[in-house]
Amino acid sequence: MLMKKIICVQFLFLSAMSFSQSFTGEDELYDLYEKADKELNTVYNKLKKELTEKDKKNLIDAQKSWINFRDLNCKFKSQDPGNGGGPYTNKMKIDCLTQTTIARTKELKNLIGGM
Repeated sequence: MLMKKIICVQFLFLSAMSFSQSFTGEDELYDLYEKADKELNTVYNKLKKELTEKDKKNLIDAQKSWINFRDLNCKFKSQDPGNGGGPYTNKMKIDCLTQTTIARTKELKNLIGGM
């Protein structure tokens, strides 16, 4: 009986979290981010195929540094000192990740064929 109560509480908690994200529009923002990230990976891999081994290594190192910068920069930009988080903060961070990823994709697209 106790196990059923625990499972029920967990189910309700997860359902509430899912509803909350859907209700606040976060799901749509996550979908946009996933689409942007997928396109970035496609362009990145296409560019890698055009490069020499030395240039591939440099691109890989640059991309790792860019990912670290993007994540930290978006975390910084989305800080909400007033209430410490919530849907608004999450939306700000997801939007920042999406816009930064789109900009990086454009940057890498401009390098394809130009080397």
